[in-house]
Amino acid sequence: MDERSTWRTVLSVLSVIILGGRLLYTCSNMNKPRYENDPVMESFRNSQEAMKENFRQHQEMQRKMSNAILYSNYESLDSLSALQKDNYGIQKLAKDSLIYIALDTQIKIPKDFYLQNRHDDSLRMAFKSPDNLNVFIHDFESKGEIEPSFKSLKNSANLQKFKVENTIGDVKAISYKITKESKRYNGYALCFKNDGYLNFYEFESNKLPLDKLKGRAIEFFSQNLKEKKK
Repeated sequence: MDERSTWRTVLSVLSVIILGGRLLYTCSNMNKPRYENDPVMESFRNSQEAMKENFRQHQEMQRKMSNAILYSNYESLDSLSALQKDNYGIQKLAKDSLIYIALDTQIKIPKDFYLQNRHDDSLRMAFKSPDNLNVFIHDFESKGEIEPSFKSLKNSANLQKFKVENTIGDVKAISYKITKESKRYNGYALCFKNDGYLNFYEFESNKLPLDKLKGRAIEFFSQNLKEKKK
């Protein structure tokens, strides 16, 4: 092969490489969003992202407000509009209602109680009596122990005077005090650990002393916890 033939071969190969490179460059530009270098479209995209973030923040704020709404007075809940109650996920029960808290166990929520049943976060449900007794039911999967998990659950409520009153097997009765909405609440909780799940039934009142709150919690369970008949 002479020198001229060699150069022809080299030039042919280079031509193929250059054409291939141009083709890849053209295809890559075609795949780029048209608005990549368009300031108007870029501004629109940024505004859409900002709207999504604002909506996410609003949902998070609404969730936190919903979880605390039952710390309002009963009369304040009565004054909310139907739309506000719906946004907070609460309803005033027109009759006694049975709600499942396990496959074979129901709890009766009496008429005129406010019920929140959103399955949001770790809060299974909550309800409030006309005389401002709050009841919260939290359950979640956890490998942790009862006491540190309960303290973590209440860490934003200035938990104080935490005390394990009784322990029967995997069940603990705990008394405590918290602060919500600038009010001090006595609390009494029954805490269960079963098959990797933690369950907390918390009774809280800013009116009842601790001894009467304990009696109220025991009375409520004895009157309203129902096992499904087999």
